[in-house]
Amino acid sequence: MGDGQQELVDWYLAAFPAVRQELGLPFDGFGPQGAEALAQRLAAAERWADAARAGDAMRLARRALHEAQDTNSAALAESVLTALLQSELQGTGREEVLAAIPQALAGPAAAGQDPRELDQAARAAALAAGLLIAIGAKPEESASGEPKAMAFMALEHHVRALDLRRDSAAVRAPMGAHALHDLWRDELGSYLVPKELAEAALVRMDAERHEAVRLAREIAPGTDMPDLLAELGEDCPDGPQELMAAYDETQAELIEAVGGDFPEVAAPRLEPGPSHLHGLLPLAAYVPPGLAGGRGRLLVFAGQGPMRAMHMRSRLALTVAQAGVPGSHLLFSSLPKGATALRILVSPHIATGWSSYAQAYVAERLQRPKVRLVQALDAAQRAARAFADLALHAGLAPEERILQVLGRPQGLPEELQRAELQAIWRRPLSGAGPWWLEQAIRDDVREMRRSGLGPAEAHGRILLRGGMPQGVAR
Repeated sequence: MGDGQQELVDWYLAAFPAVRQELGLPFDGFGPQGAEALAQRLAAAERWADAARAGDAMRLARRALHEAQDTNSAALAESVLTALLQSELQGTGREEVLAAIPQALAGPAAAGQDPRELDQAARAAALAAGLLIAIGAKPEESASGEPKAMAFMALEHHVRALDLRRDSAAVRAPMGAHALHDLWRDELGSYLVPKELAEAALVRMDAERHEAVRLAREIAPGTDMPDLLAELGEDCPDGPQELMAAYDETQAELIEAVGGDFPEVAAPRLEPGPSHLHGLLPLAAYVPPGLAGGRGRLLVFAGQGPMRAMHMRSRLALTVAQAGVPGSHLLFSSLPKGATALRILVSPHIATGWSSYAQAYVAERLQRPKVRLVQALDAAQRAARAFADLALHAGLAPEERILQVLGRPQGLPEELQRAELQAIWRRPLSGAGPWWLEQAIRDDVREMRRSGLGPAEAHGRILLRGGMPQGVAR
C-alpha cells in the first residue's frame, strides 16, 4: 500500500470511527460534532476524491465523500446502535461507547430531513435504548450520572425530538438515475443501465417463482404453497441444545459436500447468541474476525414464537451456507492479512452478493427439493428487491407497482411491503447491488469453468478480489 493510500485509510478511520469498531479496532468516538467540524470533514473528503484517480484509493475516497455528505439523524442514530452492538459482540469498549453517546446526541439535528429518514433514525435510537435496558440501564439513576442511565436518557430525548420533527418534514424524492449511476460506479466499480437490470430482475423473479411452484407440486401434490410452508416451518430443532447440535451437523455436512469446491479455511466458531441481542441481529449472525486476525463466529439465536420457523430444517443449510462456509466467513477469511483498505471496501452489498451466491450454489449441489424450494422463494424475493431498488431510485415505476412486485414472491402483507420499500429508499443499492453481484459471480464462475479451471480455483480468483466478480474493473 502506497503512502498516499495509507494516509487516506488513516484519515478515513479517524473521520468515521464507527468503522473502526467494525474492523475490530478500539472505539474512538462518533466523529466530528457541530456544523463547523462536519464542514471540515466534507472538505477533506472532497480533496481526497479529487486527488485519488484510480484503484482502491479512488473508491475509498469516493465512499468517504458519500458518507461525509450523509450527516442526517438516521446516520448518527445508526452509528450509536452499531457502536453498542459492536461493544457487546466484542466484549470491549462498552464504557467508552456509553460515555460518548450523550455528547454525540446533544447537538442540534440536521434540518430539512425526510420523514422516512426520521422514522429510520427513531427506530435505530429506540433499538439502542432497548439494548441499554437489556444490559441493566435504570433511568432513575441518570440523576447520579450513571453511564448506562445517562446514555439511555439521551436516546429517549433524541427519539422524542425526532418524533416532533417528523410531522413537519417534507417528503423528498428518491436520489435519481444519475446519482444512482454514480453510486453504483463508486461502490461496485462498474456501470449499469437501470432499465435493463430492472427488467432482468423481473424475469429472474418470475423464473424462481415458477420453480418454487414446480417444487411444491413435487413435494406435496395438491397442497397449497402457504400450507406446505407452514408444515416446513414446524419442523425445527427443539430446544437450545438440539438447535446448536443441528447447526454443528449442518456445518460439517456442507464442508463435506461443497468444501472441495472452494478455497479451504477453518470453519467459524458456532456459539449461542447473547440473549439481550436477540431481535437486534438475525437469528444466525456472522461476526467476522478483526484486522488483527482470529476466527470468525456464527452466533445462533433461539427463535421465539413465529420467528422460530426461521430455524426450519429445510433452511438450516441455506443459513449456514450464507453466513459460514462458503458464504460470509469464507469471504472475510480470504482477505489478505492487513489489507485495511480492501476490508473497508467489502461493503454490505459485496458481502451479501457473495453470500447469496454461496447459498444458491449449495442449494443446487445438495439437490434436496425442500431446500431448493426455500431457496427459490428467497431468490425470487431478492430479485423483487433489486427491481424495487432500481425502479424507485431511477424513477422506472410508480410506488403502487413497486409495492405489488415486493409482495408477489412470498405474499408479503402490505405493512411488510412498505417496510421493505422504506429500507430500500433509505439505502440505495441495498437491493440491486447484491443481486447484480450474485448474478455476475455466477456468470464469471461458469465462464472460468468453461476455460478449464476447477471450481475451487475459480472461486479463489473471485475471493482474491474481495468478492468482486472477475470481470469488474477495479
